[in-house]
Amino acid sequence: MSKTRESSHQIHLNWLMRLAITMLTTYYDLTPAHLREAHDRMTGSLALARQIADRYKGDHTAWTQIRDNVVGALAQMGRITAVEPDFTLVETYFVEARELCRSYLVSLTHEQRVQLATWDRFENAHLVEESHEEGRDPALVIVLNPVYAPETPAKKRVQDKANERFAERYGELAVINAIFAA
Repeated sequence: MSKTRESSHQIHLNWLMRLAITMLTTYYDLTPAHLREAHDRMTGSLALARQIADRYKGDHTAWTQIRDNVVGALAQMGRITAVEPDFTLVETYFVEARELCRSYLVSLTHEQRVQLATWDRFENAHLVEESHEEGRDPALVIVLNPVYAPETPAKKRVQDKANERFAERYGELAVINAIFAA
C-alpha cells in the first residue's frame, strides 16, 4: 500500500472512530450480536441514502436527509472499526458512501452546492471556483462530502483559497470580517 493511501486510510479511520465516539450516547458491549446490529444499521442507512439520492438527483433539498443517513452509516462503521481496527472490513461501505455523496453532489448545479455549503457554514462558498478538468470533482463536492473528515487537507485548501479570494476582492471587508471572527 502506498504511503499516501496509507495516511489517507489513517485519517479516515480516525474520523470514523471520532464519529462513533461522539454519536454513541450509551455504552455498548461490542459482542458479535452488536457487530451484526452495527452492520445492519450501516447497510440500512446507506440503502436509505441511496434511495433518496436516486429519487432526488439534481434536487438539493434532499441533501440533509442523505447526509444524515451517511453520517449514521459512518458512525456504525466507527463502531465496527472500534472492535476490529482493520479498515478493510468497512472499506467497501466507506467507498460506497463516498461515491453515493459524490454522485449526488455532482448532479447539483454550482449554485445549489454554494447554497448547501453556505448552510453548512462554509465561509465564502460563492468564491469557490469549479474545476472543469476531466476526472476532477468540483471543489464544493469535496467540501460537502461528509465522508471526508473536517481536517482533510483538501477541505482546508478550498477554504483557504476562498478566504484568499475574498481578501483580494473585498480587501477592507476582509479586515472587518477578521475582527468580528476573533
